Amino acid sequence: MKVRIGAIGPPDSLRNIREVASLDRRIELVEFEYFGSEQLPEIMEKHRYEVKQWIFSGQAPYYYCLDNGLITEKEASYPPLHGMALLGTCLQVMQENGRFVSRMSLDTVDESTVKSLFTEYRLDKISFELLSYEGYKEYEEIIDFHVQNYNSGKVEVALTCLLKVYLALQKRGIPCYRVVPSKMAINTVLALLVSRAQSHVYEKQKVAIIGFQMFEEGKAAKKSAYSFVEKQKELELEQELLQITKKLNGSLINKGSGAHFIYTTQGDYELLVSEQPFYKIANEIKMRTSLNLHIGVGSGYTIYDAEQHVQMAFEHAAEKNSNEIIYVNEEGIYNNLNEGQQQENAPSLQLPSYWTAVLKEFNYREHIPMKVYQYVKLKNITFFTSDIMTVLLKNTDRNSRRILSELEKMNLIRAVPEENNSGKRGRPKKIYELVMEEK
Repeated sequence: MKVRIGAIGPPDSLRNIREVASLDRRIELVEFEYFGSEQLPEIMEKHRYEVKQWIFSGQAPYYYCLDNGLITEKEASYPPLHGMALLGTCLQVMQENGRFVSRMSLDTVDESTVKSLFTEYRLDKISFELLSYEGYKEYEEIIDFHVQNYNSGKVEVALTCLLKVYLALQKRGIPCYRVVPSKMAINTVLALLVSRAQSHVYEKQKVAIIGFQMFEEGKAAKKSAYSFVEKQKELELEQELLQITKKLNGSLINKGSGAHFIYTTQGDYELLVSEQPFYKIANEIKMRTSLNLHIGVGSGYTIYDAEQHVQMAFEHAAEKNSNEIIYVNEEGIYNNLNEGQQQENAPSLQLPSYWTAVLKEFNYREHIPMKVYQYVKLKNITFFTSDIMTVLLKNTDRNSRRILSELEKMNLIRAVPEENNSGKRGRPKKIYELVMEEK
């Protein structure tokens, strides 16, 4: 299964990334050209969830997107400018000028990298005017830095890591060269992104358990036998939980002493809360049953770990004597899922602009296509059949095939070559994948 990686950068940087990515059969590269930071919000808003990971051409676009909340550190990276990239650019300067150039201005590259490189190779006769910075800096400030140093006679040549700065300096007649990441650095980052994407698939298959513990106001959960009224309330609770269990494709188990656990996967849990925040689901249950409930969500790589995390959530809620809904993961992090709290485990996936436009063109309601798109994305499924859609949509296989046929006719999904490797008789099931944009 190939990993879709989005690449953002100017044409020359994308060319280098493409050459490296083409050598790795695990990667399907999706390229997005940009020339200025003002283009980045539109690119990310339209395409953020169409790929598994992102590689940026450099520090500037990466930190612009990170600082503006367009991406997270877990979704993207960029190849660093190691000393060899700088050394290669310096050799290019000497070769093209036919002499030793000793005074240069340089932006972006970390000062420690410059000192380490020129100390190691004893190139102390080259002096740099440096503009090192962390994160993102406006282009005009970087351009002014090079212009002032050149006009004052401090430098003979400008070295920049940014295409927009390079073009601006060229336009002003200032001798300048671009420092670009080495292919080795690009390869290292791509390998990291592939590994991260693959681990993300396993992340969605983690065990997730949603626990509900009945309790009396101001007291711990009762350990004694329930009265008839309490037993009736518990049966009402089970009826409510069964509805959620079906949506989660999970299993409901009565643990005794007023505790009920729903066993599912992290991917199914995220799919549920992408449609409705979990605190709203919990509040509806409390309202309909009139029960006091401690609610805990635990995730882990084993059932035992997830159960322990649910118990930790119960204990945390009992200590505070509150109605907080607590999420505990394998790192022991407590997140309050109540209203007003940011839910890191509940990403909101919007339909791609291509899907929205097609559905509008065909006057087709978004509800079912949205379910299909969110399910495939949140479960990290590359290929799917009508069987999966039947479970998701809770309908007949015939209806599922009809819906998939309609989506295929609209070119929102496409069939891939069929292979009957199951050993079963009869015609093999059609296998589909999402279409993210018109070819």
